[in-house]
Amino acid sequence: DAPCWLQPDDIPETWLANYPSGEEIIRKAVELTPLNENSVDKRLTKRRKCEFEIFQSLEEAVELPSIQRGFSDLTSFIRHANSILQRRKSRSGRSLELHMKAILKEEAFEEGRHFSYQATSEANKRPDFLFPNANAYGNPAFPSDRLRMLAVKTTCRDRWRQILNEADRIPIKHLLTLQEGVSSTQYREMKEAGVRLVVPKSVRKVYGRDIRDEILDLGTFIQEVKTL
Repeated sequence: DAPCWLQPDDIPETWLANYPSGEEIIRKAVELTPLNENSVDKRLTKRRKCEFEIFQSLEEAVELPSIQRGFSDLTSFIRHANSILQRRKSRSGRSLELHMKAILKEEAFEEGRHFSYQATSEANKRPDFLFPNANAYGNPAFPSDRLRMLAVKTTCRDRWRQILNEADRIPIKHLLTLQEGVSSTQYREMKEAGVRLVVPKSVRKVYGRDIRDEILDLGTFIQEVKTL
C-alpha cells in the first residue's frame, strides 16, 4: 500500500499556509489508496486510516515548530492547544460521510440521480443520504418501499436517536457507524425503533455473535440500494 504519512517536501505549500478542507484531505487519501480490487468495506477502513495519517503528518509539520519554540505564558499555550483540538474535532466530524460520498461515486452513483447528500426531507431535517434521490422522496407517488435513508455517525451510543425523525416516509433508518460493537440490549432497542446498522466487515467481527448476522456490511447495503 502507498504510505500515507506525508514528508514535509510532499505537503503542498498551500496546505502549510492554510489547513486544507476535509474534502481536500480525503481526495488525497483516495489518491493514495486507489480502487485496486478492494471491496467497499476495505476501501472505507483503509482510507479512514490513510486520511488520519495525512492529517497527523500535516499537523506535525505545521504545529511542531511553534510548539518547540515554546510559549511566553500559559494562556498562549492553552489557546494554541485548543485550536489544535478544535481542528481535530472539525475534521473528524464530517470525515466518514465524505468518505461514503466518495465511495458512492466510485460505485457509479450519480449525485442527484442515484443519491442525494444532505438534502431536505421534511421541514429542516437533513438526512445524510437519501436513495434514490430527494426528488423521489418528495414525490408522494414514488413507492415508499423503494426509498432508503443512510445516516452516518462514527460512533452511535445514544446519538442514534437523532436520526429517528429525519425521514418520515422511511420506516427503517439505516445507520453507518464504525463503533466497535454495541450491547445486545442497545442493539435490540435500536432495532425496535427501526434502526438498522451498517458496519464495515472488519468492524462487524467485533459485534456479538447473537446480533452479528443481522448487521449489514457496507457492500451489501450498496448492492441493495443499487436495485432501487
